[in-house]
Amino acid sequence: MQSLLVHLDASAACAVRLRVARRLAERHGARVSALFAVVPGSGSFPVSFSASAIAEAARTIDVDGRQQARAMVEHAVALGGPSVDWYEAMAEPPLPALTRQALHADLLVLGKRNPAGPRAEQLPRDFAETVVIHSGKPALLIPDDLASGEVGQRIVIAWKPSRESARAVSAALPLLRQAASVQVLMWHDKASEPAPPPPHDIASFLQAHGVQARLHALGPAPARIGEAMLAQAQQHQADLLVMGCYGRSRARELILGGASRSVLSKLPMAVLMAH
Repeated sequence: MQSLLVHLDASAACAVRLRVARRLAERHGARVSALFAVVPGSGSFPVSFSASAIAEAARTIDVDGRQQARAMVEHAVALGGPSVDWYEAMAEPPLPALTRQALHADLLVLGKRNPAGPRAEQLPRDFAETVVIHSGKPALLIPDDLASGEVGQRIVIAWKPSRESARAVSAALPLLRQAASVQVLMWHDKASEPAPPPPHDIASFLQAHGVQARLHALGPAPARIGEAMLAQAQQHQADLLVMGCYGRSRARELILGGASRSVLSKLPMAVLMAH
């Protein structure tokens, strides 16, 4: 892992996101880039304002948001630690801007906004999951209310023999190697008996990469698998959940699988996802 790209907007939660990214960069010798990108003119204005006043206010709010985010980055860097390369997308919607910049990053660091929280109007409701699916890059999703900047000491992998899950585990390997504990959760399809482990199963793969993990065969998959993942992760006091992001994008909609949708709707901890 050599390059991290963290998305910034004008919310206070960006400081948490940036802190996580810089601590990971320090541990792994990576560089950090920050991209400021929001929906232009996303503030709300009284209906009595004239069109020209609204346009001027929108420009002011966007500039103020940019200045606030940049000041936060400069303050964090001034305290020491990894530097941050600054980029901004003032004339481009946030989704294509971040997707394009993601081409040059190993891992994205995104926020998962509470739709009822402050500055929620700055981004589309499903922004984080859309970026994961559109960019093709693994992403670390950080809850806006994450209490600590430490991520990756106690990791839980929600394993499924699928492309998405395998990509997420591969992307997480640098973190898994340095983790204090790694737990692998496995459920099998209700309609089938659990198959015997193949010669090169997930435990062998992790061990070959220097990761000692404990496997948990949890029986038939429950109907609310996403909630079961989160319950198990919290039981193991995990600070990071690694899982595949199951879904597909269309021109105007995003369809997520049950597990992905459930985890993303709650997100009590950091989650590393790949599609």
